[in-house]
Amino acid sequence: MDFWLHVVNMIGLFIMLGVSLNLLLGYGGLVSMAQAAFFGVGAYAAALSARDLGLPFPLTLVVAIVVTTLLAGVVTFPALRVRGEYLILLTLAFQMVIYGLMLSWVDLTAGRTGISGIPRPRLFGKTLVTPAEFLPLIAAGALVTFAIAYRIGESPLGRVLKAMRDDETATLAIGKSVLRYKVLVFCVSGGLAGVAAGLFAHYQAFINPFSFNLDRSIFLVALVVLGGTGNLLGTVAGAILFVGLPEVLRFLQARQDIVDAIRNLVFGLLLVLFMRFRPEGLVPEHARGRRRQGVGQPAPAVSVTGILPSAGPAHDGAGPALVAQGLRKSFGGIKAADDLSLALPRGKVTALVGPNGAGKTTVFNLLTGFLAAEAGTVSLQGEDITRLAPWRTVRLGLARSFQDVRLFERMTVLDNVLVALPEQPGERLGPLFFAPRRTAEAERRNRDQALGSLAFVGLADRAGEIASSLAFGEQKLVALARLIATGADVLLLDEPASGVDLQWVRRILGLIRQLAAAGKTVCIVEHNLEVVTAVADHAYFMEAGRIIAEGRPEELMADPRLADIYFGTSRR
Repeated sequence: MDFWLHVVNMIGLFIMLGVSLNLLLGYGGLVSMAQAAFFGVGAYAAALSARDLGLPFPLTLVVAIVVTTLLAGVVTFPALRVRGEYLILLTLAFQMVIYGLMLSWVDLTAGRTGISGIPRPRLFGKTLVTPAEFLPLIAAGALVTFAIAYRIGESPLGRVLKAMRDDETATLAIGKSVLRYKVLVFCVSGGLAGVAAGLFAHYQAFINPFSFNLDRSIFLVALVVLGGTGNLLGTVAGAILFVGLPEVLRFLQARQDIVDAIRNLVFGLLLVLFMRFRPEGLVPEHARGRRRQGVGQPAPAVSVTGILPSAGPAHDGAGPALVAQGLRKSFGGIKAADDLSLALPRGKVTALVGPNGAGKTTVFNLLTGFLAAEAGTVSLQGEDITRLAPWRTVRLGLARSFQDVRLFERMTVLDNVLVALPEQPGERLGPLFFAPRRTAEAERRNRDQALGSLAFVGLADRAGEIASSLAFGEQKLVALARLIATGADVLLLDEPASGVDLQWVRRILGLIRQLAAAGKTVCIVEHNLEVVTAVADHAYFMEAGRIIAEGRPEELMADPRLADIYFGTSRR
């Protein structure tokens, strides 16, 4: 009986580790190969503080959590500049360094010999020794860890993490600091791993480096991926299957080396079968009917002004909303912006036109901070924003869309819009855990706001659909609703009508006119001249990074010289 209780306890410990990694990998999209390193450091911290410092449980558990949280924060900073396979290599290197230190720092870790005699925890006057006595403690640890991770993952904070996972650039473009959330999720993941580490050290009463090697990190990644990323129930299922099943095979009537080989073979076959027939894992992210989120619920009454909050500071309405002066940007010998100046009048639609390669999208990147200008200034509502990060410009009231849409494709349509709403209390750990009522009330208001934005573009009935399942024209409308949700007063639309047929073009143009009529300042980059003349009040004509003409769109297009440049027939 003790054997099976031991297996249950180990499943509980791996649930904690898997949940901590799923928050990082499944929600944040950050592939870490160093979870076993955090696990090991936390275990050594608990063991040494108990044995050598004489700290009682649960203070030793607190020590493990603090140490792993701080260590994860330290690891985050070099990880901020890399992504994808480079992040994997960075965390892999960190795992190997920590494992090497565990083996070689004999004075602290006792090297290969390991640390023995770790005091057992004493609770309510009773010392926990047997698996049965440890079971309630480990079960409580797994439950608390799961509850914390679930609260984060299924909250506004979790939405931001999923947005960052799907597209970091688009996350910046809705006013969220990717750097801040990377640091946060690394630290939380490390802290949750510390819970498992502290309990493991006291449960085993002995630890050595071999429990925290690279194989353990790989096993945890496999457990999370095959259980189901972005869904914590999948992690629980994965831990039960991949920790419990190999233990069942111990009862095969054969030599131990043969049993070990069979266990490895079965585990390998499970991996292959899952990757072939169930790549989304045991419990996919959008299980439990999430695709129906918002479906069948009435959309709130739509008022154009009611869904257009202002993100920026109040202004007196005088002068242009945005002014760029003398912008310069070169890529090698190509001048994408050459002493470029423009102004966007309030409540008007301005177009930026010109042939391919003229530098129009580069101008948008310079205005919004995605590219740093070599010279020149950008001011928004009279405030200099030239050197600000993209997410800060959104907070001040300047937001942009992208030619290739860049939706958060694995999220629902409603979540795509919800995540863009500014100043949500549930995006911060403090209000999320210590002001749940305020967070819930704000979430209800934000949900109505997001449904209102979707109703404005005509997609409230698609709120529960996964964004990637929509037609391209519908994705354009979701991107526009997301842009509106930022509350920005100045909206930069990069080819909003490209790639869609006439019915979608007319619909998008009508929405742009309504936005301008409601007081929004809009600038569009568009190759379709009919779209430009139909919606724009003013236009700038670009060639080779310079503004060479401005005026009414129809006047510019009537100029034979500009027409030659635009259609590529000029011999200048």
